[in-house]
Amino acid sequence: MTVLQIILISAMGGSLLTTGALLAIENRSDRWREQEESSLEVINTLSTLQATIQKEELSIRQNLTAPDLLEVPCGEDYMEKAGEGLCREMFCRLQTREGDGASQAECEEIANLNNTLSLIEACNAFNQELDQCVKILDLRK
Repeated sequence: MTVLQIILISAMGGSLLTTGALLAIENRSDRWREQEESSLEVINTLSTLQATIQKEELSIRQNLTAPDLLEVPCGEDYMEKAGEGLCREMFCRLQTREGDGASQAECEEIANLNNTLSLIEACNAFNQELDQCVKILDLRK
C-alpha cells in the first residue's frame, strides 16, 4: 500500500464519518423541532384553559360575594321571624370571600353564637332545665 492509497482511504473514511455525523445531528435537530412545536401547542392549550378557568373563578367569586344573597336573610320580614343571626353570619361570610373583610374565626364565632341561641330555644321549648339541656345538646353540637 502506498502513501497515496492510505491518504485516499483516510480521506474517504473521514468524509463518511463526517457525513454520518452531520446526518445524525440534522435528524436529531428535526426531532427537537417537532417536539418543540408539539410542546408549544400544549402550552398554548394550557394557557387558554387557565385563562378560561380564571374567568369562571372570577364569575363564581362575584356570585358568592353578590349582595343579592343577603336580600332574604337580611329582609325585615325574615329578621322579624327568625332574628338577625343568619343575616350577620352571611354578611360576615361574604366579607371573608372578598379577602379584606372579616376573618374566618370571626364568622365562626357568629355561627357558634347562633347555634347556642338555637340550643337555648330548643331547651325552652321542651321545658327542660337549661343547664342540663344545653350541656347535653352542646356535646352533640
